[in-house]
Amino acid sequence: MYGIYLNNTLRGIIGLIQGESETELKHIAIHPEFRLQGLGSKLIEFVIKSTEINKLVAETDKDAVNFYKKKGFKIISLGEKYPGVERFKCEYSNNSL
Repeated sequence: MYGIYLNNTLRGIIGLIQGESETELKHIAIHPEFRLQGLGSKLIEFVIKSTEINKLVAETDKDAVNFYKKKGFKIISLGEKYPGVERFKCEYSNNSL
């Protein structure tokens, strides 16, 4: 778990589960008052640059797909995983750097 602080105030968090072949991004959250300021992007960039992650994966909904796409993730539709809800697998490989 990592957090981003500005002026001694926690503004956002990112949670990861390290596996043998990949790291799963379980959640990323930014406090509503501080959204749309690039903090989510900074958290992703920190994780990619500051850890020894070879492959980062996340599962998300349609609303967040463009966020991951902009960060260089490959997007794979998982179809309608839940009734009426399409889910997506987002993969980032450090080998593409």
